[in-house]
Parts: sequence; structure tokens; C-alpha cells
Amino acid sequence: MQTATRKTQSSRLSWMRQRLGPNIFFGVIVIILLWLILVPLGQLILNSFRTGHPAVPSEFTLDNYITGFLNPLTYKMIWNTIFFAGSGTLLTVFIAVLFAWLTERTDMPGRNFAWTLLLVPLAMPGFLFSMAWIFLLDSRVGLLNIVLRYLLTSLFGMEFEAGTGPLNIYSMTGMIFIDGIRGVTTVFLLVVGSFRAMDPNLEEAARIAGAKGWTTFRLVTFASLKPAIIAAFLYSFISSMESFEAPLLVGLPAGIYVYSTMIYFSTRLMPSYGLAGAFSVSYCLMALFLVYFYQRAALRQTERFATITGKGYRPRVARLGKWRWPAFAIFIAYFFLSVVLPLFILTWAALSPAYNQPNWKGIGDLTLIHFKRLLDEPGILEATWNTIIVMVVTATATVLLSFFVSWIVVRTKMRGRMLLDGLTFLAHSIPGLVIALAFIFVYLQPPFNSLGLYGTVWIVCMALVTNYIAFTTRTTNAAIAQVHKELEEAARIAGGSRITSLIRITLPLVMPAFAAAWIWVAAHAVRSFSVPVMLASENNWTLSVILWRIWDEQNALTMSAALGVVFIIALVILTFVGRRLIVKTFSVE
Repeated sequence: MQTATRKTQSSRLSWMRQRLGPNIFFGVIVIILLWLILVPLGQLILNSFRTGHPAVPSEFTLDNYITGFLNPLTYKMIWNTIFFAGSGTLLTVFIAVLFAWLTERTDMPGRNFAWTLLLVPLAMPGFLFSMAWIFLLDSRVGLLNIVLRYLLTSLFGMEFEAGTGPLNIYSMTGMIFIDGIRGVTTVFLLVVGSFRAMDPNLEEAARIAGAKGWTTFRLVTFASLKPAIIAAFLYSFISSMESFEAPLLVGLPAGIYVYSTMIYFSTRLMPSYGLAGAFSVSYCLMALFLVYFYQRAALRQTERFATITGKGYRPRVARLGKWRWPAFAIFIAYFFLSVVLPLFILTWAALSPAYNQPNWKGIGDLTLIHFKRLLDEPGILEATWNTIIVMVVTATATVLLSFFVSWIVVRTKMRGRMLLDGLTFLAHSIPGLVIALAFIFVYLQPPFNSLGLYGTVWIVCMALVTNYIAFTTRTTNAAIAQVHKELEEAARIAGGSRITSLIRITLPLVMPAFAAAWIWVAAHAVRSFSVPVMLASENNWTLSVILWRIWDEQNALTMSAALGVVFIIALVILTFVGRRLIVKTFSVE
């Protein structure tokens, strides 16, 4: 009798572990996401119906929506945003997919070196990148325009009015160019894992069946990679919609307004936080449509695209023949445009006593005085330590949370899992500036002010996790979708639990994508601008806050350039070391 009772109790415990364990785990993930995402979103919606500062409650009103959407300029702003984001995304995705195929699926020489080159642009903060291209392509004094005018005048006798042209960075084309180049690395990291994971036997079978190169790519390669490419396109599109630096520095002089600059001016110059909230809510509605499209087009068919199985998976590469070195030259050209030229002009500015155009005579005047002055800048050492904390905590927390969310969404049949995925993607629809304002409002109000989070680096980390969770879930969704569920099922048949199969089977297979996402988040956390600046206080300054203070308060271009160069060197070291660790651990060659 006692033996039977023990068996019954053991059976009940086993049933509870199998049933309650996953549900409790799911519940914890839901609570974390609701707190990180819905709280800022709720504050955004509430403040869109209020006037005045968000920390000071006021009566509800529709004035913000009436003021914003009865203005014809608002609809021109919306069209500018869509055109800018769509054009930049097409350019970004085309380049990134080409680079992912060349590095992972071909015999191009220097693939590992090219992979590393693609990570280096992460080291260039957005406002420094935009500033550098202004120095390079300003219609009057831009270095490249000066060179082009000289060549075109000398070779073809062309004349330019008042020493202007031939290129104009202050235009929609200039905005698209800057945003399209900057976004390549992010999209590359989103799709490269799927290129590596796809079984090339599918392509070989198509060729044996008589399919030609283009037919094989269209019906096999592209179809297998569709979830990753769709996710990358949607993420890049929303990223371009939220892009701030290029529209601010390049678009405004040309009178081009987009969502991000309109929200910025609504909160800073007017100020009208409620109007900014109204614009942000309409932005969120557009993002909701994209989330719905993504779920219908990609996630519901993930099993159709699972190509890693337990059956002799062996990656192969395509032979480029005489195109091997020209392909590698494409990477060099991109690296030159995205890193070498901007870094050169910033370095020249950092070394110049006072900024002037690069010239042979000025070389003798170059000095390190601005780098020495950085050491005397108040708070620089504390800001460096805070930046390291923000980098490590934000990257680790974001990728861990994203991995568990993606496993629930892609692998389980739990109710509400699609809403969970939509919730994480919706976080990207809230601009970083608005997220920061919402966190300030929450953690300055009782009872949450008693937690003591406001004014610390931890509130910066929480806001950045909210800001980056969309990217990492897109990466881990695509990676887990490539791993066939039969591997986890085999582990459970052998006696392992769901958590055991998740940790010991799925996680090692997606670790390259996991590590790549960590590097991306770490680099972006270091160079993040809007969130740390809005949440800045005496005790939580980061290096980006110091950089902005030097530029905004001191109006010191040369000092800003010097700190920017230090920024870039530090991030290059981070990305290079991270890449080497991935190569050594996972044999990514």
C-alpha cells in the first residue's frame, strides 16, 4: 500500500513538474516583459492625452491629436518617414544579404577578415558618423566635394557655381545614403546565422534535378531564408523610421522632417510632451501592422524552413572562380565608406588645434592636446566605469531574455505566445527618447521611487533592454526556427526535461547567433545616446553623456572628435575580441 502511495505521489509530482514548470516559466517571462514594455507604452499613451510635463498630471484632452493631425505638414512628415525608411532599408538589406552569402556560403578569400570588417562600423556612433559625412560631403567645404570639383574641372572643364557641388549631403538622398550604410552590420548579424545554418544539400538536390542558378536561389535558397530576411527587413524598416542622427544633422538643413525629428522638437523646443506622445502613438500603430504581417508571413510557417536536423548536416561553400577577389574588393569598398573616410576626417579634427580642411601644410600643426584634455574632463573615469556596467548588464540580460522568449514563441504551443512575440517587437516602436521619459515618470512616482532606481545605472540598463529586446528576439527567433524540433524531442525521449533539452541541445546550436547578438547589444549600449542622456544624473553618466555635454555645452568640435576617436578605438577592440572568441569557440571560418 505504501509503495503504491509513493508511486502515486511521485506520479503527481512528475505531472506537476511537467505541467506547472513550463507555465510558471512562461508566467515569469510574461511579467518581466509586461513590466519592461507595457509600463513605458502605457505612459506614452496616457501622456498623449495630456498637456504639460509628463511628471505633472494634468486633465485629459484631445488637443494633442487635433493639433498634430489637422496640420498638413504632419502628412508630409509621414510620407518623408516612409520613403526614407523604405529606401534605406532596401539598400541595407541588399548589401547585407549579399555580404552574408559571400562570407558564409562561398570560397571568397579572407572571409573571416571580411566578417570582422563588417563588425567594425558598430564602433561608429550615429551622430559622429553623420557629422563625419557632413565634413566629407558638404556642398561647399566637404573634402570629397573639393576633390571632385578639382578633378571634374581639370579633366572635363566643368564649372561649379560659387564653389558648390557636385554632391549635396543635405537632401533625402544624403539621409538615405547615411542610414543605408550604417544599417548594414545590424541586418548582416540578423541574417548571417541563417545562411550558416541552412543545409546546402537542398540546393544541391535542386541542381541535380535540373534547376539553374537563379531558379535554385529563388525556390530553395530564398524560400529557406525567408523568415530571417523578412524579420531583418521589418526590423531595419522600423529602425530607419526611428533613426534620429541623420535626419537631425542632414535633413533639417534641407527642411526635411521625419517622425524622430518631429518628436524631438515636440519635447525639447516647444516643449509639448503630449504632442510628441500623439505622434509616437501613431508610430506604434504602424509598427503593430508590421508585427501582424511578420507573424502571418514568417512565424506560422517556421517548420517549413527548419533545415538543421540530426541527419548528417555538413555545410558546403560555392565556388566563385575568377570572382573571388572582386567579391572581397566589395568588402574593402564598404569598409572604406563606412569606417576609413569617417574615421580619417574625425581623427583630423581631433588632432587639429582648431578644425580646418585636411591639407599638407596642416600636418605639422597636428597635436594630441585634445586627448590630454580628456583626462582632465570632470567625471570621465566614473563615466567609463558606468559605461562598462551598462554594456555587460544590458547585453547579457537582453540576449538571455530574448532566447527564452524565442523558445516559447517558436517551439511551444502555449496560448498567447504570438502576443508575447508581438509585445517584444512592439518595444521597437517606442523611440528611445520616449522610453527614457516614461521610465523617469514611473520611477519618480510613489511607490516605485522607493526602489531607488532613478539616478542609477540600473535604470539605464532596464531602458536599454527594453530598447534592444526587439533586435535580439528577431535574431533568436530565426536561429531557433532553423533547429528542427526532432532534436529536442530526441533528448526528451532519452529522459531529459524540456529545460535540459533547451540548455544542452538548442542553446549550443544557436550559440553563434546568440554571441553575435550579445556583441551587437554591447556595442550599441556603449554608444547609445538618447536613453543615457535623458536618464543622466550625477551618478550614472556614461561616455555618451560626456560626449554630448562637450559638444552641446562647450561647443568644442575638436574635443568631441577626440572623445569620438577614443569611442571608436574601444568599440573596435570590443568587436574584434568578440569575433575572435566566436571563431575560436564555434569554428566560424
